[in-house]
Amino acid sequence: MPKNKINEFQQKAIEHKSGPLLVVAGAGTGKTRVITERIKFLIETQGVEAEEILALTFTEKAATEMLNRVGDTMPLGYLEPWVYTFHSFADRILRNEGLEIGIDSSYKILSTPDQWLLVRKNLFKFELKHFRPLGNPTKFISAMLKFISHLQDEDISVGDFEQFVTNFGGDADERQRWVELLSFYKTYSQLKLAQSKMDFGDLVLWIIRLFRERPGVLKRYQKQFKHLLIDEFQDTNYAQYELIKLLFDGTRSRSAETRSLVVVGDDSQSIYKFRGAAVSNILEFMKDYPTAQTVTLLQNYRSTQKILDPAYKLIQNNNPDTLESKLGISKELVSEVSKKGVSPEVTLYASLEEEVDGVVKRILEILAKEPQYTYKDFAILARANSHLDPFVLALRKYSLPYQLVGNRGLYDRDEVRDLVSLLKIILEPFNSIALYRVLNISSFGIDYETIAEILSQARLRKCGLWEIVKDFNQENVKALCAVITEFQKNITKATPTKFVYTLVNNTNFTNQFLAEETVENQLRLNNLNLFLGIVKKFEINFRSENKESPTIIDFIDYIDLMIEAGENPAQAEIEDIDTINLLTVHASKGLEFPVVFMVNLVSDRFPTRDKSDPIEIPDELINESLPTGDE
Repeated sequence: MPKNKINEFQQKAIEHKSGPLLVVAGAGTGKTRVITERIKFLIETQGVEAEEILALTFTEKAATEMLNRVGDTMPLGYLEPWVYTFHSFADRILRNEGLEIGIDSSYKILSTPDQWLLVRKNLFKFELKHFRPLGNPTKFISAMLKFISHLQDEDISVGDFEQFVTNFGGDADERQRWVELLSFYKTYSQLKLAQSKMDFGDLVLWIIRLFRERPGVLKRYQKQFKHLLIDEFQDTNYAQYELIKLLFDGTRSRSAETRSLVVVGDDSQSIYKFRGAAVSNILEFMKDYPTAQTVTLLQNYRSTQKILDPAYKLIQNNNPDTLESKLGISKELVSEVSKKGVSPEVTLYASLEEEVDGVVKRILEILAKEPQYTYKDFAILARANSHLDPFVLALRKYSLPYQLVGNRGLYDRDEVRDLVSLLKIILEPFNSIALYRVLNISSFGIDYETIAEILSQARLRKCGLWEIVKDFNQENVKALCAVITEFQKNITKATPTKFVYTLVNNTNFTNQFLAEETVENQLRLNNLNLFLGIVKKFEINFRSENKESPTIIDFIDYIDLMIEAGENPAQAEIEDIDTINLLTVHASKGLEFPVVFMVNLVSDRFPTRDKSDPIEIPDELINESLPTGDE
């Protein structure tokens, strides 16, 4: 979008005086600019103090971007407005005011794997029967935690759920199921309180409870925040919307005449339904605030008309549960980029192999014919990370630079798996799977013929690999055994950070990535740095909880548990580098690329078939207004 050009509809939203306003902002219509320009407008021309402005969004990256955009044009030394994610805002308030409702302000926030680990360590306190299969006693931990998270999204406390269970009139087996889930919810909540811990769902629930039970505290923050701005409103869940309504009560007083609530969203861009987002919030807004004004942003600054028209036609299939149908407005976007542009191409392939080969050849063809494009202008989008794997292999085959953007999977990277395997065989040399992986690490220089001979002897003697390796008469294998023996002496002496750092250096583990300066090797080194950061963080947390230093044994146990819990941190990324971008559709939201390939568009895969949760919330407990569909 041109830097100095603001259209009339954006201007109307930016200069909104008071009361509630719904800004329906289609894709690429400059919604982030509207929010940042409004903040600057309020401070510079309306005399509003920065601390009187509260802007809430969904990711730390988006919050940082907002602050940076505002800061770029504000004078030096100005106070920053409150720009936070919902969770970080709730955290700040609870740290300051939590004592009002008995919360220890030094509580620790639990990540999803931390939640799983808390339950895993206290499994026998939950007295599970129905949800504790004998073959795998931890199988339902993630499912039950997800169920609790959905209850929190719906603003359902332990007491609310207990009332439902008490009044449940179904059969005995079903009732016992709910009784056990209630017991789990109670015990889980008690464990967190006893250990001064909170998960992310707790943060929003506890700030709602604070404001409801301490009206004096709520009134103080209502008075402070004269102007509220909510980004990505379509992705709020029921509890987050309840928090917004508490902060901006436009029905009980005349304060709405001097305060404003601007929510910016688009029901067609909701991507967090799987995280509890209630799309109905954006539809309910006009009912909750009947005097609210509406501004629709239709001028698109990102795509050509030939892209926008088929996209609009596709989205019409969501009717009648759309803002267009409910509010009688038009959301048909008009391109400000070009009236011409290139139409989307649809190519059918008989197999995945053909598709992968076709996409790579098309990239090479465009690069050869149109010199204005470089690698970073290309993006390959898929529904899930695993669907990108064949394209990674193909790009490697053709020696094309690439990187996975915004993708999780650090523990799946070969360099990290190799290092973890090396740590494991030092602790447990008889782990043949880990030892086989270590034998293949190029830093040790063990050739394939030697590895094949070791495997052959192990099969012949029907024993583990270590039985062969420890007595194998080959120089590089002996050197590996010497490394294992040497580091075994420090298992209980060195801290995990020092142990890993020394191991990597003494074995020249990183030399294999320094021999050639490539993007892939740089990413591998960055991934190892990320892994070392995880080791350091574990060490700090362990000391704070146990008042003693951990060993490498403690760290490996922790990593095994985290992987079992489903934890898999993001891989490294290198910004401003000329590489082909591979990412999921979810990770691409808000990004722009000149050439985009959407791959693996197979029935029931893109879009994926809706999967029900292992444990679903009963309809009686759902506060969200559910869509009616075509009925």
